[in-house]
Amino acid sequence: MVRSSIDADVQRLVRAALDRQLVALGQRNVRDAAAVVVDNETGRILAWVGRAGAASRAAAVDGVTAPRQAGSTLKPQLYALALERRLLTAASLLDDSPVDLETATGLYIPQNYDRRFRGAVSVRTAVGNSLNVPAVRALLLTGVEPF
Repeated sequence: MVRSSIDADVQRLVRAALDRQLVALGQRNVRDAAAVVVDNETGRILAWVGRAGAASRAAAVDGVTAPRQAGSTLKPQLYALALERRLLTAASLLDDSPVDLETATGLYIPQNYDRRFRGAVSVRTAVGNSLNVPAVRALLLTGVEPF
């Protein structure tokens, strides 16, 4: 017998929500989605959808456990700090264009995951697309130490 803390109702709700999101984002070539729902008080996993998306190109990948870059995890915290300090709003525009930054160890040239630049983008768009260059520009506003 296998014991599980998965709640069938929550599991169905999460699966349906991911399916709706994939339909809504289909025009943007979004093909995959994953989610895990955890009860913070008990640590019980209430839902686990490792893969959603009939058009997935990585059907065997469990998106919940797949490794991610730490930067994508940190970006929402960075933007939250900038919002809290009133340096930015969700509608503020950040420049997503090439930038070369001098550092103590040499030149740093941030790139977006797709190696494309989009020009002026809102914070909302930058977060939603996990863009690296606008995040670096937001970091310059907040400062490395406070972040």
